[in-house]
Amino acid sequence: MVRKKMEGDEDQRRAAARQAQRAGELPAGRQVTTGGSKQRTHVPGNSALGHEERIEPLHRGKQREEAAEIAAERAIPPPPPPAHDFRGRGRPGYDEEHARVFQALADAERRHDGEGVYATEVARSAGLPAARTRELLHDLVSVHRLATELQRTDTPDQGPRYETKPGR
Repeated sequence: MVRKKMEGDEDQRRAAARQAQRAGELPAGRQVTTGGSKQRTHVPGNSALGHEERIEPLHRGKQREEAAEIAAERAIPPPPPPAHDFRGRGRPGYDEEHARVFQALADAERRHDGEGVYATEVARSAGLPAARTRELLHDLVSVHRLATELQRTDTPDQGPRYETKPGR
């Protein structure tokens, strides 16, 4: 029994597929192809082939996989998040913002019974953006030596905690 050509003859299908590709779509997405039903999926009896070699003909010629591979090759990776780079800032002096962050750190530490606090909590208390607060905390730790940065204090690690140095 001969199959009814619902999609048209071969020339019509090829023309429709070219139009779909020009429009940036998959021909199968417009349903102008006969699909993978005519693809050869049988591998002649060589039992020495591995699993991947036996399955590969099933996916050969499938446009969805090819389109996904092409899209993956063309994809531009997202830029890495900006790192906190404190180099090139010199030795910033102790100003009013530093005093505000130091006071917020001391107050938050008192509320936590002397335990270290996260930069986000200090930022909320000081009323400053988190990124600016991290810069100021870095200055308090490395330049002015008024605070200490505690690394890997939690499991799982939730970032550094900060505390004032004793006697300050």
